[in-house]
Amino acid sequence: MKHNTYDRFAIALSSLCAIHCVALPIAASVTPLLMSMFNHGNSVHEFWFHQFILIFIIPISLLALVTGYRCHRKNIPMLLGGLGLSILVIVALFAELLISQQMISYTGETILTVIGGIIHAAGHITNALATKSSHSLCSSAI
Repeated sequence: MKHNTYDRFAIALSSLCAIHCVALPIAASVTPLLMSMFNHGNSVHEFWFHQFILIFIIPISLLALVTGYRCHRKNIPMLLGGLGLSILVIVALFAELLISQQMISYTGETILTVIGGIIHAAGHITNALATKSSHSLCSSAI
């Protein structure tokens, strides 16, 4: 499998997470029926979706970033990808605690998750571009 495939898959997963975090509250506020069925502040929903998607994001991201780094040896993609991934993991694991301690709100959780997803995707985009520019060196990386 090509390096860019891992990056593209990681970008797609980050995008899915961002779409989920933005679209669900909008849909919930527009449609009272959806509000009662899929309340974004429901801890069961949050636990299921965020932990479930992280099961896929973490290994794919690490594989893409590490194999890309072996190819291009640039730190920026690793730093961006790692920072974004860290934000996503921290928010997913500790959002309920932070909300209960009134350190963030449900809106703050959404904003932090979207920011983490954007930074994470930026890391994979820079990784894919750096890998593409160093393509001749990458043939032996995997």
